[in-house]
Amino acid sequence: MPATAKQYGGRVAFNPAENVRAGVAYLRELLDRYSNNEELALAAYNAGPGAVDKHHQSIPPYRETQSYVT
Repeated sequence: MPATAKQYGGRVAFNPAENVRAGVAYLRELLDRYSNNEELALAAYNAGPGAVDKHHQSIPPYRETQSYVT
């Protein structure tokens, strides 16, 4: 996830303010990508958008991701 953090402005891994800003920006992008579908955005936040897309725009069948979305 270092590349994702860097893409959204996170420079210092253990800086809480940067982590929150980067996480919020990433979540906003995922909400836009999935038409404000919170479940798909959360699934993509956890497993990555590639996994959501691979499973035909649905929550991937990964136990961790399904628990995360719930």
